[in-house]
Amino acid sequence: QWYQRRVVIQNIISIKKCSSVVSLLNKFLIMLISLGDLLVGGYLLTISIVDYIEGDLYCHKQKVWLTSKTCSLLGVLSTLGSQFSLFSMTLLSIVRMYGVKNSFGGSSGLSKIGVIRNISIIFAVIVVSMAIAVVPLQPSFADFFVNGHSYDSSIPLFAGFPDKSQHKNVLTAYYGRMKDRYLSWEVIIDLMKAMFTDKYNGLQYKKVNFYGNDGVCLFKYFVSSDDPQKDYVWAVLAINFLCFTIISTSYFVIGLISANSSKMLTIGQANKMVSDRNRKMNRKIAVIIFTDFCCWVPFIIICALHTLGIIDASPWYALFSIVVLPINSVINPLLYDNTLTLTISRIFSSIQGSSNAFISKISRITSDTQLDPGLDNQEMGMVAGSEQQSTGTDDIQSRGKPGCVGDADKGGINFILVDTGV
Repeated sequence: QWYQRRVVIQNIISIKKCSSVVSLLNKFLIMLISLGDLLVGGYLLTISIVDYIEGDLYCHKQKVWLTSKTCSLLGVLSTLGSQFSLFSMTLLSIVRMYGVKNSFGGSSGLSKIGVIRNISIIFAVIVVSMAIAVVPLQPSFADFFVNGHSYDSSIPLFAGFPDKSQHKNVLTAYYGRMKDRYLSWEVIIDLMKAMFTDKYNGLQYKKVNFYGNDGVCLFKYFVSSDDPQKDYVWAVLAINFLCFTIISTSYFVIGLISANSSKMLTIGQANKMVSDRNRKMNRKIAVIIFTDFCCWVPFIIICALHTLGIIDASPWYALFSIVVLPINSVINPLLYDNTLTLTISRIFSSIQGSSNAFISKISRITSDTQLDPGLDNQEMGMVAGSEQQSTGTDDIQSRGKPGCVGDADKGGINFILVDTGV
């Protein structure tokens, strides 16, 4: 969490140093990825704290939690973070592919039109992500996104979180035969209120919103075939899968272009250096594609199996919300920013320097130690031999101790072509 905040701040500061439109957009997108990862990290941290505090009492407080604004807010933050990161990674892959393909033409400097275009792109990502996260909570769409209602425990008529079909059964039993027509939540509540007098404070209820389908307050990815939210959920999943396809294709093209261009360079040591750089870049590309695959493809498959009724994936919400979906948020700081790598390198270098200084100091103290004159000759010989052996061992260890960390890879994705903004 602290690292993600630091990355966001550093990217904001580094925007001032951009000298081209492409590099500026690159920084904007990395900043947005960092922001998305920060939101997901905040969601996971809050869920962990709530689980630690209220975990043993969850069954007693389930109704309060699932209908709370806190649960809805956490769901919005989780969805915002995921979509921020995914959309930004998609655009960043396109920008990098464009930069590699057009690098021979040079780079254009900053211009007012270019800056406005970049800001418009970032604004569009934010608006679309917010729309995906917030639309399910809008009152005007309640008939599609409200999962059910929770009633006061003093009303034994309903248990749990009854949906529309359960309400309709009760209303039919109370009012008699009802026309087979669509009942909105507004009509249902009006009919329900008419069943209870105000003598006992009337009908007390709370809505179970879109994010209240499970205790982890995640986006409702697992929908049945007759769920009214099915179309919306699968539209979002289709968009996310399209983003994964674009990311994979873009980085595959980047790898091909870089491999072909390296063959055009001179042979010898320079060619070896280029080959090493391309191998590092290809490894990073493979990790990017692999983590995106692990994050979304198995998840989408599970969602499809659940919708088709082959499996019931509802109990797996906690697993996917804590382990699978945050994969990108955990790996992204290592792939798109080298701050963490440099920090770890400095820490290990500091530890190495301190340990070497400590060993040297111990060696000097050992070698300067004088023997106790009160010992007889035999004891003196034994002690001296022991000290000599110890000193020699320490000296060998201090001279032969290998370094902990070498020079860190200070590049992001190191393209061999000039000024791509990558």
